[in-house]
Amino acid sequence: MFLLMTGIPEAGLPGDLRQIMDENRETTFPSLHPDLEDTINSFVQLNLDRDEHVRIFEILRRTRTLLHTDGMDTSVLWRIFGTADLGALLTHEQLNEEIRFLFDLLRHGYDGYLYFGGDDVFLPIRDAMLERLANMADPLPVFSYLYGLLVPAFQGVVADNHFRIHNVRFWAPTHIPYMNGEFILRKGEGNFVTVINGVPHRVVEVTGLPSPSVDGILPTLTPDGEFAWAFGFVTPNSQPDAMEIMVLFENTATGENHSQAINLQRVNSWQLPTHPVVVKHEVKGIPVLENRSLLNLSPEEEIAFLRSSYELRDRPVLVMDLRGHIGGNSGLPRQWVGTYTGQEPQIYSLFAASRLLGSRVATELLHFFVPLHISALIDGVMETLMAIDPRFATIEDMADPMLEQMPLITSVPMTPPRVPISNENLVIVLTDKNTSSAGELFVGHLRQLENVLVVGTNTEGTFFTGGVGRTMLPHSGLAVMFGTRLYLRHDLSQFEGVGLMPDLWVPPGESLERVLRFIERYGLANGAFGTVD
Repeated sequence: MFLLMTGIPEAGLPGDLRQIMDENRETTFPSLHPDLEDTINSFVQLNLDRDEHVRIFEILRRTRTLLHTDGMDTSVLWRIFGTADLGALLTHEQLNEEIRFLFDLLRHGYDGYLYFGGDDVFLPIRDAMLERLANMADPLPVFSYLYGLLVPAFQGVVADNHFRIHNVRFWAPTHIPYMNGEFILRKGEGNFVTVINGVPHRVVEVTGLPSPSVDGILPTLTPDGEFAWAFGFVTPNSQPDAMEIMVLFENTATGENHSQAINLQRVNSWQLPTHPVVVKHEVKGIPVLENRSLLNLSPEEEIAFLRSSYELRDRPVLVMDLRGHIGGNSGLPRQWVGTYTGQEPQIYSLFAASRLLGSRVATELLHFFVPLHISALIDGVMETLMAIDPRFATIEDMADPMLEQMPLITSVPMTPPRVPISNENLVIVLTDKNTSSAGELFVGHLRQLENVLVVGTNTEGTFFTGGVGRTMLPHSGLAVMFGTRLYLRHDLSQFEGVGLMPDLWVPPGESLERVLRFIERYGLANGAFGTVD
């Protein structure tokens, strides 16, 4: 690794870095696509048969009742959920019934059903599964049912990172970063310059980039905490551990050019422990807040999480470590930001959402871990909602005065914020490829603030569907999870598998250490982070 000696920098954020932060805040909230609302509406299932819908609800409720008794600690259900006996044997009659039920459940509860083709795609898949089942052993092990029928049927059809059967996820194409840490690049006069064998060289051209990709040079932090640049890109072609590009260099002393192959390594993210929910500590006087899960928090854990925003709001610098964040309660990040700044971010600033009145199927899915005596209280309300829900209304019924006041679908594409939320502190957010779902919403909400720097890699990209429902299939006991609400980016660009891009690309395993050196190098610990050249 070769470094250009630049001396001790003036205290404050480099001007080029401030520009990157501002531009990324803008691109985080893209402009509205003119077809956004019509597109969302086209993917929401309407006019479902009421009797069939109630039948599916009753099967869901009956299945849960077998597992759940009043007063049961929900942690007991969590231990049961996802632990099906893969060696158990099921008859063809049981499997035939369960397969039909699963597809009915998806039609009535999964908000990605129409997006991935609706009846035209899913019903032929169901029929093909039943035909294949006829040629399999009777009885059939649950293992063979899962991996011989269910998984092959949905792979290549569903690309939704929230969609899961047992422990199998059906991933969208994943965008993975590749980087090279041997060359430290700095901006010269209109070009990037590095040092090779003690001689400055100008980067003339980068070729051999996979397509699509993000540039060929990425902003980064060196191991010493210096803001610099490195060769790198992001691509969905993420199978190899290393990829190669060609760089044309010019010797600034002689003017001679030469091409050199540059090897870029895949930047990996490692699984991190998700508990305890909140970990606060200090390194060299810099507060670091770790939060890697907002899933099924106890009241005490929620209080501790929200209290941290009060306790840290007066610190001039905060490192928010969201690496490996598995998601959870999507409302808590908004509350945290609101408490930290005094102004809550917009709910639908990152995504437009399908908004259809709740149905009993979706409610039962979402309340799988809620005690039965509590969820039963919702049934009466759900009956009333179903009576006016457009999913159960014919076109003729729309003459009803009450229905006229309620549009079929209400998408919520609020204008993305252009004025950041006032924030005098510097918040540095650490992300990686395992930051997902509500963790990504947290990053997006934080990015509405002034003085927020995101460091690491792009996030996982898990927000195509939300309101994740859970249940267990009635005969096999296999756990199923999927979203009951559809979310699309305002400009209809792809998010699933892509995620949110950082301001500075740094290997996640080294990001905290490099950020701490960055704070020290640029004199940021005492709040001196105005822009400097």
